[in-house]
Amino acid sequence: MLMKKLFYRLAVCLCVIGGLVGCSKDDEPGGGEGAMYQVTVQQSGDYRSYIKSVVVAANGTTVVNENTGDKFKGTAILDDDALAVPSVTLSTEGSAIEFAVSGGVVDGDDAVVNEPMQWVVVVRKNGKEIDRKTLTFEDGKQISADDLNLYYK
Repeated sequence: MLMKKLFYRLAVCLCVIGGLVGCSKDDEPGGGEGAMYQVTVQQSGDYRSYIKSVVVAANGTTVVNENTGDKFKGTAILDDDALAVPSVTLSTEGSAIEFAVSGGVVDGDDAVVNEPMQWVVVVRKNGKEIDRKTLTFEDGKQISADDLNLYYK
């Protein structure tokens, strides 16, 4: 079980970070123009029975967890403990050139059948909602990796 959790978290982190590694300050469009981003992950259902991870990456600025006030330089990695609450909001402290959200859920206990859980992921750019995804996780079923990765420029 521990190995499953570690492998899963590493895979999620690598997906998000890999998407942003290719960009440097020299690649910034429009001389460094960017936007303020915010993502909220709302959880419902039996979310405490699953192992969850969310990675938020912002190229060019700091990410702030509005629930705790924690600041992350460029990339915030929220583990299952940080996602033990019904809703988490992360925002960029300054303008980000690129913004990516990735996350996933796995069954917390293979021996127990869990009730479904749901994520509603809302992304805002400069205060305006630009994306909303609803993802339902059911015990024993996997969601396509494409459904868990969001990328904005």
